Amino acid sequence: MVTLNHIKPVALLEVVLHALFWAFITFLPLFSGAQHRFIPFNHILFVNAVLAILFYLNAFALIPVFLLEHKQPAIFFCLLFFAFLLGDLLITFTRPQHIPMPNFPQHQLPGPPAGIDFFFLPLIAIVAGSFAYRYLTDYFRNTAKQKDIANATMASEIAFLRSQISPHFIFNVINSVVALSRLNPPAVEPTLIQLSQLLRYMLYISDEERITLDRKMEYLNSYIQLQKLRFGSQVNVDFNVHLSSPEKSIEPMLLIPFVENAFKHGTGNVPNPVIAICLIADDSRLHFSVSNHFNPNEHAKDSYHGIGLNNIKRRLQLLYPDKHSLMIKQLYDTYHIHLQLQLK
Repeated sequence: MVTLNHIKPVALLEVVLHALFWAFITFLPLFSGAQHRFIPFNHILFVNAVLAILFYLNAFALIPVFLLEHKQPAIFFCLLFFAFLLGDLLITFTRPQHIPMPNFPQHQLPGPPAGIDFFFLPLIAIVAGSFAYRYLTDYFRNTAKQKDIANATMASEIAFLRSQISPHFIFNVINSVVALSRLNPPAVEPTLIQLSQLLRYMLYISDEERITLDRKMEYLNSYIQLQKLRFGSQVNVDFNVHLSSPEKSIEPMLLIPFVENAFKHGTGNVPNPVIAICLIADDSRLHFSVSNHFNPNEHAKDSYHGIGLNNIKRRLQLLYPDKHSLMIKQLYDTYHIHLQLQLK
Protein backbone atom coordinates (compact mmCIF):
# COMPACT_ATOMS: atom_id res chain seq x y z
CA MET A 1 0.00 0.00 0.00
CA VAL A 2 1.40 3.40 -1.02
CA THR A 3 1.43 5.98 1.77
CA LEU A 4 2.30 9.66 1.78
CA ASN A 5 5.69 8.79 3.27
CA HIS A 6 6.61 6.95 0.06
CA ILE A 7 5.58 9.81 -2.25
CA LYS A 8 8.35 12.18 -3.27
CA PRO A 9 7.73 15.79 -2.21
CA VAL A 10 8.30 17.02 -5.77
CA ALA A 11 5.64 14.68 -7.16
CA LEU A 12 3.21 15.64 -4.41
CA LEU A 13 3.83 19.34 -5.10
CA GLU A 14 3.19 18.79 -8.81
CA VAL A 15 -0.16 17.13 -8.06
CA VAL A 16 -1.15 19.99 -5.77
CA LEU A 17 -0.21 22.58 -8.39
CA HIS A 18 -2.27 20.78 -11.05
CA ALA A 19 -5.27 20.64 -8.72
CA LEU A 20 -4.94 24.34 -7.91
CA PHE A 21 -4.66 25.23 -11.59
CA TRP A 22 -7.86 23.40 -12.56
CA ALA A 23 -9.67 24.73 -9.51
CA PHE A 24 -8.67 28.25 -10.53
CA ILE A 25 -9.86 27.71 -14.11
CA THR A 26 -13.13 26.21 -12.89
CA PHE A 27 -14.08 28.84 -10.34
CA LEU A 28 -12.69 31.84 -12.18
CA PRO A 29 -16.09 32.70 -13.77
CA LEU A 30 -17.64 32.98 -10.30
CA PHE A 31 -15.17 35.69 -9.27
CA SER A 32 -14.67 37.48 -12.56
CA GLY A 33 -17.67 39.77 -12.11
CA ALA A 34 -18.86 39.11 -15.67
CA GLN A 35 -22.29 37.66 -16.31
CA HIS A 36 -21.73 34.36 -18.09
CA ARG A 37 -25.10 34.34 -19.78
CA PHE A 38 -24.24 31.59 -22.22
CA ILE A 39 -22.75 29.01 -19.79
CA PRO A 40 -24.29 27.72 -16.54
CA PHE A 41 -21.85 26.57 -13.86
CA ASN A 42 -22.67 22.86 -14.17
CA HIS A 43 -21.71 23.06 -17.84
CA ILE A 44 -18.46 24.85 -16.89
CA LEU A 45 -17.60 21.83 -14.73
CA PHE A 46 -18.26 19.52 -17.67
CA VAL A 47 -16.22 21.68 -20.07
CA ASN A 48 -13.24 21.79 -17.72
CA ALA A 49 -13.44 18.02 -17.27
CA VAL A 50 -13.24 17.58 -21.05
CA LEU A 51 -10.38 20.06 -21.30
CA ALA A 52 -8.49 18.29 -18.50
CA ILE A 53 -8.94 14.89 -20.17
CA LEU A 54 -7.70 16.29 -23.48
CA PHE A 55 -4.73 17.96 -21.75
CA TYR A 56 -3.53 14.85 -19.89
CA LEU A 57 -4.33 12.50 -22.77
CA ASN A 58 -2.07 14.50 -25.05
CA ALA A 59 0.66 15.21 -22.49
CA PHE A 60 0.93 11.73 -20.93
CA ALA A 61 -0.23 9.35 -23.66
CA LEU A 62 -0.19 10.68 -27.21
CA ILE A 63 3.05 12.68 -27.13
CA PRO A 64 5.18 10.17 -25.14
CA VAL A 65 3.94 7.06 -26.96
CA PHE A 66 3.38 8.05 -30.58
CA LEU A 67 5.52 11.15 -31.00
CA LEU A 68 8.56 10.47 -28.79
CA GLU A 69 8.80 6.70 -28.39
CA HIS A 70 7.50 5.24 -31.65
CA LYS A 71 8.23 8.28 -33.86
CA GLN A 72 4.90 8.12 -35.69
CA PRO A 73 3.78 11.72 -36.20
CA ALA A 74 1.05 10.79 -38.70
CA ILE A 75 -0.73 8.50 -36.23
CA PHE A 76 -0.15 11.04 -33.47
CA PHE A 77 -1.79 13.93 -35.32
CA CYS A 78 -4.69 11.73 -36.46
CA LEU A 79 -5.41 10.65 -32.87
CA LEU A 80 -4.96 14.19 -31.60
CA PHE A 81 -7.37 15.52 -34.23
CA PHE A 82 -9.90 12.82 -33.35
CA ALA A 83 -9.62 13.61 -29.62
CA PHE A 84 -9.89 17.33 -30.36
CA LEU A 85 -12.98 16.84 -32.55
CA LEU A 86 -14.60 14.51 -30.01
CA GLY A 87 -14.05 17.00 -27.22
CA ASP A 88 -15.48 19.83 -29.30
CA LEU A 89 -18.58 17.79 -30.18
CA LEU A 90 -19.14 16.75 -26.56
CA ILE A 91 -18.96 20.34 -25.38
CA THR A 92 -21.08 21.71 -28.20
CA PHE A 93 -23.94 19.18 -28.08
CA THR A 94 -24.21 19.18 -24.30
CA ARG A 95 -24.45 22.96 -24.14
CA PRO A 96 -27.88 24.24 -23.06
CA GLN A 97 -29.76 26.03 -25.82
CA HIS A 98 -31.68 28.34 -23.47
CA ILE A 99 -30.52 29.63 -20.13
CA PRO A 100 -33.08 30.94 -17.59
CA MET A 101 -32.12 34.23 -15.98
CA PRO A 102 -32.58 34.19 -12.19
CA ASN A 103 -33.47 37.90 -12.06
CA PHE A 104 -36.04 37.61 -14.82
CA PRO A 105 -37.91 34.36 -14.35
CA GLN A 106 -40.36 35.14 -17.09
CA HIS A 107 -37.70 35.59 -19.75
CA GLN A 108 -35.07 33.44 -21.30
CA LEU A 109 -32.03 34.48 -23.23
CA PRO A 110 -31.01 32.45 -26.27
CA GLY A 111 -27.74 30.57 -26.28
CA PRO A 112 -24.67 31.71 -28.17
CA PRO A 113 -25.25 32.84 -31.76
CA ALA A 114 -25.64 30.02 -34.22
CA GLY A 115 -22.59 29.07 -36.25
CA ILE A 116 -20.07 30.22 -33.63
CA ASP A 117 -18.03 27.48 -31.92
CA PHE A 118 -17.71 29.09 -28.51
CA PHE A 119 -15.17 26.48 -27.18
CA PHE A 120 -12.90 26.17 -30.20
CA LEU A 121 -10.25 28.58 -28.91
CA PRO A 122 -10.13 27.05 -25.37
CA LEU A 123 -9.57 23.64 -26.95
CA ILE A 124 -6.71 24.97 -29.05
CA ALA A 125 -5.23 26.71 -26.00
CA ILE A 126 -5.39 23.57 -23.87
CA VAL A 127 -3.75 21.43 -26.58
CA ALA A 128 -0.98 24.01 -26.99
CA GLY A 129 -0.59 24.08 -23.22
CA SER A 130 -0.21 20.30 -23.11
CA PHE A 131 2.59 20.50 -25.70
CA ALA A 132 4.35 23.19 -23.66
CA TYR A 133 3.89 21.23 -20.42
CA ARG A 134 5.26 18.02 -21.94
CA TYR A 135 8.27 19.80 -23.44
CA LEU A 136 9.13 21.69 -20.25
CA THR A 137 8.63 18.60 -18.07
CA ASP A 138 10.93 16.51 -20.26
CA TYR A 139 13.48 19.31 -20.43
CA PHE A 140 13.71 19.78 -16.68
CA ARG A 141 13.64 16.02 -16.06
CA ASN A 142 16.48 15.43 -18.55
CA THR A 143 18.44 18.33 -17.09
CA ALA A 144 18.07 16.89 -13.58
CA LYS A 145 19.00 13.43 -14.86
CA GLN A 146 22.14 14.70 -16.56
CA LYS A 147 23.06 16.56 -13.38
CA ASP A 148 22.57 13.39 -11.32
CA ILE A 149 24.71 11.42 -13.78
CA ALA A 150 27.42 14.08 -13.65
CA ASN A 151 27.34 14.11 -9.84
CA ALA A 152 27.48 10.32 -9.68
CA THR A 153 30.37 10.25 -12.16
CA MET A 154 32.21 12.92 -10.23
CA ALA A 155 31.65 11.09 -6.93
CA SER A 156 32.96 7.85 -8.45
CA GLU A 157 36.00 9.59 -9.87
CA ILE A 158 36.73 11.32 -6.56
CA ALA A 159 36.44 7.99 -4.73
CA PHE A 160 38.79 6.38 -7.23
CA LEU A 161 41.30 9.22 -6.98
CA ARG A 162 41.20 9.06 -3.18
CA SER A 163 41.69 5.29 -3.22
CA GLN A 164 44.63 5.79 -5.57
CA ILE A 165 46.28 8.23 -3.16
CA SER A 166 46.32 5.72 -0.29
CA PRO A 167 48.50 2.98 -1.88
CA HIS A 168 50.70 5.67 -3.41
CA PHE A 169 51.22 7.15 0.05
CA ILE A 170 51.90 3.75 1.64
CA PHE A 171 54.40 2.96 -1.12
CA ASN A 172 56.39 6.10 -0.32
CA VAL A 173 56.27 5.51 3.45
CA ILE A 174 57.47 1.91 3.09
CA ASN A 175 60.37 3.15 1.03
CA SER A 176 61.17 5.57 3.85
CA VAL A 177 61.14 2.77 6.44
CA VAL A 178 63.34 0.53 4.27
CA ALA A 179 65.86 3.33 3.83
CA LEU A 180 65.78 4.08 7.55
CA SER A 181 66.41 0.44 8.47
CA ARG A 182 69.69 0.65 6.56
CA LEU A 183 70.82 4.08 7.74
CA ASN A 184 69.57 4.16 11.34
CA PRO A 185 68.24 0.80 12.62
CA PRO A 186 67.48 2.03 16.19
CA ALA A 187 65.03 4.56 14.73
CA VAL A 188 62.96 1.88 13.01
CA GLU A 189 60.78 1.14 16.05
CA PRO A 190 59.63 4.75 16.72
CA THR A 191 59.20 5.13 12.98
CA LEU A 192 56.86 2.16 12.84
CA ILE A 193 54.88 3.61 15.77
CA GLN A 194 54.57 6.90 13.91
CA LEU A 195 53.61 4.97 10.78
CA SER A 196 50.84 3.16 12.67
CA GLN A 197 49.33 6.53 13.59
CA LEU A 198 49.37 7.58 9.96
CA LEU A 199 47.77 4.33 8.86
CA ARG A 200 45.10 4.75 11.52
CA TYR A 201 44.39 8.17 10.06
CA MET A 202 44.08 6.71 6.57
CA LEU A 203 41.84 3.88 7.77
CA TYR A 204 39.37 5.88 9.85
CA ILE A 205 39.59 9.44 8.54
CA SER A 206 40.29 9.26 4.82
CA ASP A 207 36.89 7.60 4.30
CA GLU A 208 35.17 10.68 5.68
CA GLU A 209 34.00 13.27 3.23
CA ARG A 210 35.60 16.16 5.13
CA ILE A 211 37.95 16.65 8.08
CA THR A 212 38.66 19.72 10.16
CA LEU A 213 41.79 21.77 9.63
CA ASP A 214 43.17 21.00 13.09
CA ARG A 215 43.01 17.26 12.37
CA LYS A 216 44.60 17.88 8.99
CA MET A 217 47.40 19.79 10.74
CA GLU A 218 47.94 16.89 13.17
CA TYR A 219 48.21 14.47 10.28
CA LEU A 220 50.70 16.65 8.41
CA ASN A 221 52.74 17.01 11.58
CA SER A 222 52.76 13.22 12.12
CA TYR A 223 54.03 12.68 8.60
CA ILE A 224 56.71 15.35 8.99
CA GLN A 225 57.84 13.81 12.27
CA LEU A 226 58.06 10.44 10.53
CA GLN A 227 60.33 11.93 7.89
CA LYS A 228 62.44 13.66 10.54
CA LEU A 229 63.02 10.29 12.20
CA ARG A 230 64.27 9.03 8.88
CA PHE A 231 66.52 11.92 7.88
CA GLY A 232 67.42 13.40 11.25
CA SER A 233 69.59 16.49 10.90
CA GLN A 234 70.27 15.83 7.21
CA VAL A 235 67.18 17.82 6.21
CA ASN A 236 66.11 21.18 7.55
CA VAL A 237 62.30 21.17 7.84
CA ASP A 238 60.34 24.32 8.59
CA PHE A 239 56.65 23.74 9.31
CA ASN A 240 54.54 26.82 10.11
CA VAL A 241 50.82 26.70 10.93
CA HIS A 242 48.36 29.47 11.63
CA LEU A 243 44.70 28.49 11.83
CA SER A 244 42.30 31.22 12.88
CA SER A 245 39.35 28.87 12.25
CA PRO A 246 40.52 25.31 12.99
CA GLU A 247 36.93 24.04 12.85
CA LYS A 248 36.79 24.70 9.10
CA SER A 249 36.96 21.53 7.02
CA ILE A 250 38.37 20.30 3.72
CA GLU A 251 38.52 16.97 1.94
CA PRO A 252 41.02 14.41 3.32
CA MET A 253 44.25 13.43 1.56
CA LEU A 254 44.29 16.75 -0.28
CA LEU A 255 47.51 18.35 1.00
CA ILE A 256 49.74 15.41 1.83
CA PRO A 257 50.87 14.62 -1.76
CA PHE A 258 52.63 18.00 -1.97
CA VAL A 259 54.53 17.23 1.24
CA GLU A 260 55.33 13.74 -0.03
CA ASN A 261 56.83 15.13 -3.21
CA ALA A 262 58.88 17.64 -1.23
CA PHE A 263 60.51 14.90 0.87
CA LYS A 264 60.82 12.57 -2.08
CA HIS A 265 62.52 14.97 -4.48
CA GLY A 266 64.03 17.38 -1.97
CA THR A 267 66.27 14.83 -0.25
CA GLY A 268 68.99 12.44 -1.23
CA ASN A 269 71.51 13.83 -3.69
CA VAL A 270 70.52 17.43 -2.89
CA PRO A 271 73.05 19.82 -1.34
CA ASN A 272 71.77 21.50 1.83
CA PRO A 273 68.20 20.18 1.57
CA VAL A 274 65.61 22.55 2.98
CA ILE A 275 61.85 21.94 3.02
CA ALA A 276 59.48 24.76 3.99
CA ILE A 277 55.79 24.03 4.64
CA CYS A 278 53.25 26.68 5.56
CA LEU A 279 49.55 26.25 6.33
CA ILE A 280 47.45 29.38 6.91
CA ALA A 281 43.67 29.53 7.07
CA ASP A 282 41.08 32.08 8.06
CA ASP A 283 37.28 32.02 7.90
CA SER A 284 37.08 31.95 4.11
CA ARG A 285 40.40 30.91 2.57
CA LEU A 286 43.17 28.41 3.00
CA HIS A 287 46.74 29.04 1.86
CA PHE A 288 49.13 26.11 1.67
CA SER A 289 52.64 26.38 0.34
CA VAL A 290 55.52 23.92 0.06
CA SER A 291 59.01 24.63 -1.25
CA ASN A 292 62.07 22.44 -1.49
CA HIS A 293 65.46 22.31 -3.13
CA PHE A 294 66.11 19.59 -5.68
CA ASN A 295 68.89 18.38 -7.90
CA PRO A 296 68.11 19.59 -11.45
CA ASN A 297 70.46 16.96 -12.88
CA GLU A 298 68.63 14.10 -11.20
CA HIS A 299 65.86 12.32 -13.09
CA ALA A 300 62.60 11.10 -11.56
CA LYS A 301 63.25 8.65 -8.77
CA ASP A 302 60.61 6.22 -10.02
CA SER A 303 58.26 5.90 -12.95
CA TYR A 304 55.23 6.69 -10.82
CA HIS A 305 56.40 10.08 -9.53
CA GLY A 306 53.55 11.96 -11.24
CA ILE A 307 50.62 10.02 -9.81
CA GLY A 308 50.20 12.06 -6.65
CA LEU A 309 50.42 15.50 -8.25
CA ASN A 310 48.20 14.68 -11.23
CA ASN A 311 45.73 13.05 -8.88
CA ILE A 312 45.49 16.16 -6.71
CA LYS A 313 45.09 18.45 -9.71
CA ARG A 314 42.13 16.42 -10.90
CA ARG A 315 40.55 16.26 -7.44
CA LEU A 316 40.85 20.02 -7.09
CA GLN A 317 39.09 20.49 -10.42
CA LEU A 318 36.24 18.27 -9.26
CA LEU A 319 35.92 19.43 -5.66
CA TYR A 320 36.71 23.14 -6.02
CA PRO A 321 35.72 24.26 -9.52
CA ASP A 322 36.53 27.97 -9.87
CA LYS A 323 37.23 28.06 -6.14
CA HIS A 324 40.92 27.22 -6.04
CA SER A 325 44.22 28.26 -7.52
CA LEU A 326 47.33 26.12 -7.76
CA MET A 327 50.61 27.79 -8.64
CA ILE A 328 53.66 25.64 -9.35
CA LYS A 329 57.03 27.27 -9.91
CA GLN A 330 60.26 25.52 -10.72
CA LEU A 331 63.42 27.61 -10.69
CA TYR A 332 66.91 26.28 -11.17
CA ASP A 333 67.12 24.25 -7.97
CA THR A 334 63.93 25.22 -6.13
CA TYR A 335 60.45 23.79 -6.47
CA HIS A 336 57.57 25.80 -5.02
CA ILE A 337 53.83 25.21 -4.92
CA HIS A 338 51.14 27.48 -3.54
CA LEU A 339 47.57 26.26 -3.15
CA GLN A 340 44.68 28.54 -2.33
CA LEU A 341 41.24 27.16 -1.52
CA GLN A 342 37.94 28.86 -0.84
CA LEU A 343 36.69 27.18 2.31
CA LYS A 344 33.12 25.95 2.31
